[in-house]
Amino acid sequence: MATQAWNTAHTAGVEVIDHQHGVLLDALNELRHALKIGADCESVRAQLNRVTELARLHLDSEERLLAQYEFPALEAYQAAHEQLLRTLQAHPVTCDRLSQHKQSDSVYALAEYLRGWFTAHTEAVHEYGSWLTAHGVQ
Repeated sequence: MATQAWNTAHTAGVEVIDHQHGVLLDALNELRHALKIGADCESVRAQLNRVTELARLHLDSEERLLAQYEFPALEAYQAAHEQLLRTLQAHPVTCDRLSQHKQSDSVYALAEYLRGWFTAHTEAVHEYGSWLTAHGVQ
């Protein structure tokens, strides 16, 4: 599970959004690192909960900003955001009393899903980033 690097080509040009993406990427990398080193179940659960909360806060913030500036494709973004949050909700980390260090395959699959989601999410920032900057958002 390699660390995912920040790609400046995928910046929105909107400071608050780019900062939130950086914080979220750090949290995703910490989750992946916890899985890589075989962290105990409670640590992995805490990392996943942190990623979930940061994602929720970021997506809410992003949607408010897009709504404020009447971004035309807001509904499509909201639907994609809801899908991510449903997926995160559907994959709780359960701890096995006999093996606190063994993570289920679904947690690894979720980490890979999040890696792909983050890449796709940040690749799409050009569409709304240019809209927001054209409306004076920095």
